[in-house]
Amino acid sequence: MRMTCPFLREAQVKYCRTAAVRKLIPLAQAGRTEEKCSSGEYRTCKVFQTQPLEESADQGPCPFLRESLMQYCAAAPVAKLVPYSESLLSRCGNDSFRYCELYLSMAQPGVPSEEVEGLAMPERLRYTANHMWLDMGEDGMCHVGIDAFLSRVLGPVDRLTFVQLKGRTRPAAVLTVNGVDLEVMFPNAILLTGCNLYLRANPSRITCDPYTTGWLFEGRPLPETAENLMQGPAARHWMETEQRRMNEFLQQEQAARSGTMSDGGLFAEGLAHHLDGDWLRVLFHEFFSPYASGKRV
Repeated sequence: MRMTCPFLREAQVKYCRTAAVRKLIPLAQAGRTEEKCSSGEYRTCKVFQTQPLEESADQGPCPFLRESLMQYCAAAPVAKLVPYSESLLSRCGNDSFRYCELYLSMAQPGVPSEEVEGLAMPERLRYTANHMWLDMGEDGMCHVGIDAFLSRVLGPVDRLTFVQLKGRTRPAAVLTVNGVDLEVMFPNAILLTGCNLYLRANPSRITCDPYTTGWLFEGRPLPETAENLMQGPAARHWMETEQRRMNEFLQQEQAARSGTMSDGGLFAEGLAHHLDGDWLRVLFHEFFSPYASGKRV
């Protein structure tokens, strides 16, 4: 069943086909006294008088008057009317509305409640071994982002660059952290239809809200898109193992002396900012490279 945004509304409007600037008049307002289009008063309209017309009825409505069904967002501060046929192609008319900033700010769905040893891990999502998530919508759309484990490692992100914006691909992006470029790549191909371009102006959302406004890619899944991904109890067990592996890795590399461990055993937030470039690249390849992680799936 197709889901639509709860803030999506419909409105029947009238407009003049010949006006230089198309002004949409909701039918609820069409009966106002200054509106000439629906009665014989249309003959006094200057726009009508400039149009060649052989014959027309003495009484209204104006032969140039048209009606159309529009949709608009009730959560937006200024309602923008969009033709019904076009709105069905937008995120408002499918599961993608769950990643709309307006919807998130108004509905306030909150932070996912499911956690694994202090890290958020929504059960509805599927996870890759290199710490990315996939959300498969019922309407045939999918979204991809990084999980809370990777976001905790990264800390503040300086810059984001998308490798490819559309097409059949394994979607990838370059995150610049503490002056080091790190590439994150979803290990399976999708039909990429768009990227979260707002993150280029505000990359902090990638790590502050990795499961909502910090999503990276959207598109349509291919037969191989969900291959070798983890979900449910298997994903939770894997996340517990990954946290132990991270602590062991840091101890082996004596990174704990740089303040990269916390008292509770969970590695410190913003770990990437405590390591020099060489150690960071080694850690990133071990945990977040799609090639290295593929061996552990």
